Amino acid sequence: MSLHPRFQATIEENCTKVTTNQNQLVLQNQFNTIMTHILDNIASVIAPQLTDVLTKQLNALKLLPPILPHNAMLGLPNEQYSVYNTIVNNLGSLQSKKYPFFFITGSAGTGKTYITKLIINWLKSQGRSFLLTAPTGVSAQTVGGFTLHSALRLSQSESGYHTLAFHDPDFKKYLQTIQTLIIEEVSMVSASLLDFLSNMFARIHNSDIAFGGINVILVGDLAQLPPVRGEYVFYSSVWHLFYPLFLHEPQRQYDDQQFYQMLEEIRFGKISDSSWTKITEKAANYDANPTSDWLLTTTHIIGDQINRTICNILPVDGDKYLLAEAIDFMEGKRLQPENSQTEFKSKTNMPPTIRLQQAARVMYLNNSLIEDGICNGTVGVVTDLDKNIPSVQVAFCIQGAIVHKWITRETSYFYINGQRASRTQFPLQNAFSLTVHKTQSLTLPTISLDLSQLFPPGQAYVAISRCPKWEHIRIMSLNRNAFMVDSRIVDEYSRLKK
Repeated sequence: MSLHPRFQATIEENCTKVTTNQNQLVLQNQFNTIMTHILDNIASVIAPQLTDVLTKQLNALKLLPPILPHNAMLGLPNEQYSVYNTIVNNLGSLQSKKYPFFFITGSAGTGKTYITKLIINWLKSQGRSFLLTAPTGVSAQTVGGFTLHSALRLSQSESGYHTLAFHDPDFKKYLQTIQTLIIEEVSMVSASLLDFLSNMFARIHNSDIAFGGINVILVGDLAQLPPVRGEYVFYSSVWHLFYPLFLHEPQRQYDDQQFYQMLEEIRFGKISDSSWTKITEKAANYDANPTSDWLLTTTHIIGDQINRTICNILPVDGDKYLLAEAIDFMEGKRLQPENSQTEFKSKTNMPPTIRLQQAARVMYLNNSLIEDGICNGTVGVVTDLDKNIPSVQVAFCIQGAIVHKWITRETSYFYINGQRASRTQFPLQNAFSLTVHKTQSLTLPTISLDLSQLFPPGQAYVAISRCPKWEHIRIMSLNRNAFMVDSRIVDEYSRLKK
């Protein structure tokens, strides 16, 4: 007996869901096993009351990798299938009557990263070499790629960007093998950096064609975070070459369509009266006395005060506590961090002080442990301290695993007004509270927001859109100016859609 094609698709889709759910259960069980192993290993150095706190935090921070079903294409929404199909059928060189440059864009949570993963699987199946990158450590870790600077060995000075590709023959040969460059979170890439990359690959391939003729896929939402320095990416001289592919249907907020519509209004600065009423009501109903469990399992996108507040409620076991103050020098003279921070903060991201204790949440601040899956922005939980070295043991949550590692102080060297300076400190910061930049590309189940001082365009939109459900958001304070939108972004999207 033959089934109607539509019924057949439904059955296969349901089977896929079962398999996906089973795989997710397997991953959760593996995560629990790793967590139990870590807790068993530190049982002798941690108080029983801290074990529960550690477990709750690690569960809240876990990063289980997304599971792509064997027949993932079957369950794709129509527009996602259309974007994927366009890439598969058209990506290639102009000489082969294909097109090399595409820009996949859409609101936060519309499935851009998921489509990227499907495209990567297709590239692998075709034996095509590719390089998956993102501008920051967090966004690179989320997609399973590398930061642009580490992957292409970039550095930046007052004279512009530089690469080691022209000083290392082996590295240059490797870059010559790359057929497709993918850049996620492209809103954070400056116009000058995109131009540099185009010229770099053109020079590597001894070609006058943009990017040396390789395929380039840009992915991101221009309404999200802009470059830290430099002009918007769409002011690049090669930007006009990229053909835009749009995603509109919500995936992260799939079960909360009203919330998604509110986000669309925020994205382009057209907040309706009804949406603003919901936002102000949310702020007015903020619970100033939340439970300790909620504080520990929520990501707080607010100021540093919350770090001190939560650390104060954590139990302290004996001497497992360290307030680590930076050791600062300038021209051989020791400085107090409170006096040097104004000048030092633009030279190093290591903090003047950090509070370290068992169960404290911390974030790693550089990419020196990238081979372990730990990058600038990776969050973990302190499990032990050794004041004699001094060092701190941290359970870092990375994609599909926990990396348990001892961290010691490091020294950063730099110049200030021509004078030699240095800071020695743990490359960590307290992280119950995160900046908006550190949340870009993440999905956060529960968040608390301070929307009183998020003045740069796009930040309030990014912060709110991290959460799948409106009911799981708390707004601590509010200012209408936090929802500023740059009109140039709106104009560029209008141009792209035409």
